[in-house]
Amino acid sequence: MLKDIIKFILKNSIIFAFVSFAFSMIGAFFPESEFTIVIGNPLVVSSVTYEHVLGHILWGAVIGLGTLSIRYIILGGSFAIFLDSDHLLQFLDIELVSRMSHSIPFAVIVSIVFFVILRGKDIRICAVAFGAVLSHIAFDIFLADVALNSDTEFPLFSPFTFETISFQGLDWLGVQIIGVSVVAITSYFYKRKEIRLKNNLTKT
Repeated sequence: MLKDIIKFILKNSIIFAFVSFAFSMIGAFFPESEFTIVIGNPLVVSSVTYEHVLGHILWGAVIGLGTLSIRYIILGGSFAIFLDSDHLLQFLDIELVSRMSHSIPFAVIVSIVFFVILRGKDIRICAVAFGAVLSHIAFDIFLADVALNSDTEFPLFSPFTFETISFQGLDWLGVQIIGVSVVAITSYFYKRKEIRLKNNLTKT
């Protein structure tokens, strides 16, 4: 049982991290954009701390609570922190558009990737993937407000536009609530369908 859960989390987390990394590479194809810069070594410029890592995992786990399943709760935390796999590109010291995967189009794309890979058999993973992106954004807003008393910006609709949208204060709560709601509603309808199928099998 535990072995199956670990395998489930590792397999899907690797897929999520790879898609985040691949999507972020798009940011290297706009050298003429005013938003393209050499971001720098993430260990230097990204302020990686225990609070940052644990916060993203916790916020992501809250997203997974909507499924009422431990494996999806853990998966939500894993997805949320692995969204930052885009930072690996910074080690290459190449010009990039920053935070490409911190966007709604990425959330949609990674959900579709899971839907295709799983052939639509587990829509909950798709919802958790979408919600984890929102939870990551939510925690970044929260951390900037609490630790730095400032706002934070995201290219929320990249790659269609690299214009950033600013968030501050309790904006994080609204973003997090949307993420939890997406997962909870999807999980509810998934379980209803599952119960209906079981009842049909019982009748036959």
